Amino acid sequence: MKATTLRDEAKTTHATNAEGGDDIVPPPSAPRTPRTNRTLPLDVMNDVTTNDKEKTIHASNPNDEDGNDIVPPLPQSPRTYKTLVHRRPYITDDPDPMHAPPSFAQSEFETGWGSTSYVELTPHDMELASSHLATKPVLLETLRASSIAGNGMYGSVFYAFPAVAAAAGIFSPLALLIACLILFLFRPILRELGSAIRMNGAIYSYLLQCSGKAMALVGAAAIFLDSVATASVSAATASAYLSGEFGGALYGMKEAAVALGILALLAMVGLFNLRGSSVLAASFTAIHLATMAILMVASLVAWARHGSDTIRANWELRPQSGSEVAKAIFYGTCLAFLGVTGFETIPTYIENIKPSSYPLTLDVCIYTVLALNAPLMLLVYALLPTSDILSGGNILSLLAERVAGKWLRILVVVDCMLVIGGGGVLLGMVAMSSMLQRLAKDRVVPSAFLRTLPTGSAHWSILFFLLVAILLYASSGFNLTTISSVFAVTFPSVLLLYSVSNLLLKFDRDRLPRDYRANLGVTVLAFVAMLVVLVGNIVPSPKILGLFLAYFVVVLACLVGLRSRIRLARIAMWLYDQNSILQKWSWTKGWDSSIIYNLVEAILYVRRNEMTSRVILLHAYENALDIPSEMEANVKILDEAFPGITVDLIFLTGKFNPVLVEAVSAKLEVPKSQMFMNTMGSSHGFDLSDYGGVRVANL
Repeated sequence: MKATTLRDEAKTTHATNAEGGDDIVPPPSAPRTPRTNRTLPLDVMNDVTTNDKEKTIHASNPNDEDGNDIVPPLPQSPRTYKTLVHRRPYITDDPDPMHAPPSFAQSEFETGWGSTSYVELTPHDMELASSHLATKPVLLETLRASSIAGNGMYGSVFYAFPAVAAAAGIFSPLALLIACLILFLFRPILRELGSAIRMNGAIYSYLLQCSGKAMALVGAAAIFLDSVATASVSAATASAYLSGEFGGALYGMKEAAVALGILALLAMVGLFNLRGSSVLAASFTAIHLATMAILMVASLVAWARHGSDTIRANWELRPQSGSEVAKAIFYGTCLAFLGVTGFETIPTYIENIKPSSYPLTLDVCIYTVLALNAPLMLLVYALLPTSDILSGGNILSLLAERVAGKWLRILVVVDCMLVIGGGGVLLGMVAMSSMLQRLAKDRVVPSAFLRTLPTGSAHWSILFFLLVAILLYASSGFNLTTISSVFAVTFPSVLLLYSVSNLLLKFDRDRLPRDYRANLGVTVLAFVAMLVVLVGNIVPSPKILGLFLAYFVVVLACLVGLRSRIRLARIAMWLYDQNSILQKWSWTKGWDSSIIYNLVEAILYVRRNEMTSRVILLHAYENALDIPSEMEANVKILDEAFPGITVDLIFLTGKFNPVLVEAVSAKLEVPKSQMFMNTMGSSHGFDLSDYGGVRVANL
């Protein structure tokens, strides 16, 4: 029968043999017999530094005729039989370190001993866990949850209308209507994703659960760029609107300075209380919707009073051929998606929304923008001539002054500053902060992004958001058109990845429980629609694809680099070792990569060239103070990094030379042909032939 060890309050029970009743698992206190090497001989290698005072040698021990390990017990090495004394703590009351469990990645060729343990969770432990799970933050209801994303969606009329009008002309209301209707394809997609994977991070979290971290980082980069672009475009639009009211300058300040000031001001607000930003966002939304309602009512009254002469004149300017009409509607619809931006950010803070309010939040955002965008654009063409619409002025402020006078124009400008300059920037900040915290929890970015101020604001996330938003705006030359073109590609790309996430969820994680399932045909249709929208935005101006890819690749490279920071650190240390100029710099003189780097290369050499499951590192020293302080820690790292090889460390007193190597070979009964050493320096004083067959590991 199988041997089983059960530990309960430091008591160990061993299963016995059914025939003889003898204990087939030796008690912990009994000495363990050497393990039989299954198929691999035991090699040992040597690592030698160029310093004559400190030399390291690795020896190898062959097996006897029966295949048993004949390397004698080495009390100097605490890891001879990989008892895992120095491994991470284990949940047990047993103080005996011999009972520590093996590493997760422990290989079957490793000479370690495993154990089975029993851990009892007391009622007190369960009560603490239950109370912790019961303590949940205050969740947002529909109004506040929809207002965060809604400020971006509802306020986009200020920067989407000019672009759509330039592309679609009199057909702009139809283009905006089609764009809003396409959002209904994504409502069931987001509902299913949010039901199955209710985690902040949006497509990053969805792709992480359904695919892997590599694909998830693509989603993270898309959300990252979308959030920053949302904030930058919002601040730049508010600045442009305000500047347009003052003849191109505001008390001598340029548009860029005003936009940067808006970004900095909202970052300060977030630092004081980002958790309370939903109340601020809700107030912005209420003011904006009230202002738009007043503007629409006043416009309807003006239309009824002045008749339809203006809209008839605008209609006469339409394209005459059917192909030109279709082209205008198509490209207008693609650009009209700028009028619904913000919808894609709702899943980034889904954990902060009440589960029952999430579907309603999606509905409120879609129906509100449906009732706002197309009707308002129709009123614009009913009351303003095409020349005024395409003049580059503030369309809605022109409409407000035309239908009600100066007071309504001022109200519209103030509303633009609040909903776009305030709410739009706030939306980007919330989305990016949630994303960074999710990435920090998954150890993609430093854990510093999880730190919060006493106000509850994640200050490093907010400050990083401000820095990146400023860099993005500055890299575009402080040009609203340039940054908006990047946004025109980013937004449909994010929606496209939502479709991909939903397809992966259906095919790879279909067993995940969920309350709602989207129709597969709807998901495929949404995917195709976003591909068409992307093509429609890129074809008229192919350079925007290059701009988008430039920003996207930089963001993705940063995320991949942060995820691979350990590998990059190793590359940096290798470059440091190869460059004598770097070693002379004052701030790099304390760097020392030789020990761990040489040891890693030594183990890799042995693994490539020898059939072994054990390596003994021998380090010779004359003065104990000369032993590198990190030597033992580095060997422990190697022992964990190479689960298929047991790595032991032995310190020897003496100067490294052929005599010491000969003595070690005799002591351990290891032939020198199974020993390895570093390439010796010219000042070593001995030739390779003096070592009688010791191999150089080509390090």
